[in-house]
Amino acid sequence: MERYYDPDRPLKYSYQSVNESIINAFYKRYWLPIAIKAIPERMSANLVSIIGDVGAWIAFLILSGIFCGPMDIAARRSPWLFGVVALCLFFYHTMDNLDGMQARRTGASGPLGEFVDHWFDSFNTFLIPLGLGLAFPVIPPLLVAFTTLFCCLADWLSLRTTRNTGVLVFGRVSSEEALLLTYLICLAVWALGYDFWSAPGPFGLPPILLAYSLAPIAFIASIALTFKSAGRPDLLAIMLSCILPIFAWALLAERRIGAQAILPGCLLMGFTTARFSGDVMRDRLVGLVYRGFYPELPIFGALLLASELLPGLPEWAPSAVVAATLVWTFFALAIQFSRTVARVRETLGIGLFGPSRSSVGVEDAED
Repeated sequence: MERYYDPDRPLKYSYQSVNESIINAFYKRYWLPIAIKAIPERMSANLVSIIGDVGAWIAFLILSGIFCGPMDIAARRSPWLFGVVALCLFFYHTMDNLDGMQARRTGASGPLGEFVDHWFDSFNTFLIPLGLGLAFPVIPPLLVAFTTLFCCLADWLSLRTTRNTGVLVFGRVSSEEALLLTYLICLAVWALGYDFWSAPGPFGLPPILLAYSLAPIAFIASIALTFKSAGRPDLLAIMLSCILPIFAWALLAERRIGAQAILPGCLLMGFTTARFSGDVMRDRLVGLVYRGFYPELPIFGALLLASELLPGLPEWAPSAVVAATLVWTFFALAIQFSRTVARVRETLGIGLFGPSRSSVGVEDAED
């Protein structure tokens, strides 16, 4: 049963942000005024957000090898795949900026729009660097796993900081610049070839490894900058107790079956953290009492570790536990999303893509 410490919080919604991003300023002046003309004037801002997210997911599916097979094979044969990835990320980047403009253009700013935008961003934040890490086997799986872990912590702490201050802050170097750098790297892989980036270069290291190493450094810097303002280290410790067993399972499974174990392990870490991040946003946007703990997660963590450490188990046991954990996590995320939509509809009469049928005369407040 969900409890709300401030049931009327959606009625008090006020969006505040400070954006000092260099790239964002350039986009707003030269690109977004042109791009917004391609968006129908009455199109839902939430639909703009969701369509944009499809670009990020396609980029991940290509990079991770799910669509086209392992990129160390597919990209050598078809380097233009990285060009497609760059285009998808640019599309996502553009739509992620346009949703707010569309909300203001339609007079539809509200808590649901902010939740939809940042809830999906909590997935994209880890999926994009995870995909890039998986596209190049020369990047050690351990580095990919640590990068995902740091990314999850950085995102949660950033949302906690926004929850405490009420202001969403983008610094001079932010996720905007990180996205730009990512699709520029993808374009460079297309232009120079996969082997150029994966072969030993400066200091005997592949250029892609040097470029990829910027990601964990950036996430660690973000963690250091937001740790104090996020507050409640006890809540951070609880969240870590739920995702570290998954991290440990990924490393154990990688030693047993190889790098392919990193994909499900990192997906579980990322989507599990997204549940916590989603509730941080719901705390601020709809007045939900933040749970801070899901009792089933330690059980799943223990089962994952047991599937690797206990001798004599059937070979299918680890895969079955991973599949069950992923299915449950996706189900829990779907419930979280639907309950947030229902709460805003109940309070403001606003549906996901506009006013609900029962809210005739209520002004659209979407995002």
